[in-house]
Amino acid sequence: MQTDANEGRSGPRYTAVCAGFLLIVGLIPSIMFTWASGLAMDRGARELFLPVLRPAVAQAAVPDGKDQPKGDEAQIVAEAFSLDARSVMELFHQRDYHIEQVRSGALQVPRLVLSDLPTGLKSLSSADDRKAVFVKTLLPMILLTNEKIEKDRQRLQRLQVVRANGHALSAPDRMWLASIAERYGVKADGEVNIKSLLQRVDIVPASLALAQAAEESGWGTSRFAQKGNALYGQLTWNAEHQGIVPRNRRQGETHRFRAFDDPKASIESYIHNLNTHRAYTQFRQMRSGLRGQGKVLEGAQLASALVSYSERGQDYVRTIRSLIRVNALSDFDQAVLRDDMGEEVLRLAKKVEPITVAMRR
Repeated sequence: MQTDANEGRSGPRYTAVCAGFLLIVGLIPSIMFTWASGLAMDRGARELFLPVLRPAVAQAAVPDGKDQPKGDEAQIVAEAFSLDARSVMELFHQRDYHIEQVRSGALQVPRLVLSDLPTGLKSLSSADDRKAVFVKTLLPMILLTNEKIEKDRQRLQRLQVVRANGHALSAPDRMWLASIAERYGVKADGEVNIKSLLQRVDIVPASLALAQAAEESGWGTSRFAQKGNALYGQLTWNAEHQGIVPRNRRQGETHRFRAFDDPKASIESYIHNLNTHRAYTQFRQMRSGLRGQGKVLEGAQLASALVSYSERGQDYVRTIRSLIRVNALSDFDQAVLRDDMGEEVLRLAKKVEPITVAMRR
């Protein structure tokens, strides 16, 4: 097995070495360049990882005369890093991602998506470091999820204006409207009620999403979080869902804690749950009321409408509001994403792997 220690000690003789050297520096790069130049990437793929020779940021190929792709169409070079929390801390430092500057509004949040939660959070001696790694891991993914929802919300508002002005919606708009109504559980007997839909298609403040994740996952250290990216204590009885059986589950019970492929999927499911489940109708009504009054959505205020989230009821609400207050999580409600780069997907591995290219649609 090749290692740094034994590389080259048992190789071929001089002539073969020279021939091999010429092949490596001449013919193989030429073949690789020709192959890479003609590679057509599958635009339907959710992620595409390809080995590259050196770290760099490469944008997706654009036909002549068209603008360079932006946002989630950009192709970003990303390394595979160790899962260890200390390595993740260093990763954030390299990306110029500093939590106090984000709090103050002096720094925008990089579009970093980690493929898993960091391990070894408990090994960090400082509680502040543990919390900072957890917040910095989740915050970009919360903001990215909210950004997508906000785009849908803005389109809904535009369609609402079109209707209010007495104009008919185009066929593509009607199809999109029917699709999003189905996704958010709004039944349409004829014309979709956009006002009812807007009550559901809305963001969850970052402070609330962070506080609930911290409470439900023990700041990312729980067995469910580490093994299944289960950040919000969501239960499932669906056999088709990934899940983790709780150790204290009684005989005859079938529920599991829902597991996810990555933390972002867990965040997306949590927000969709708040936006659609009948148990959180009061939450949606309060949020809509604040919107109607032109007020900023605050996590601490909206938390009061989540009595049904836990069997602990009001005690749970008090815990969430305390987490927001003590950890000053409201500072992140005004955080914004950087707009100078695409969504950077970072694969976390137990050992450092070759640099990879990640492309998100």
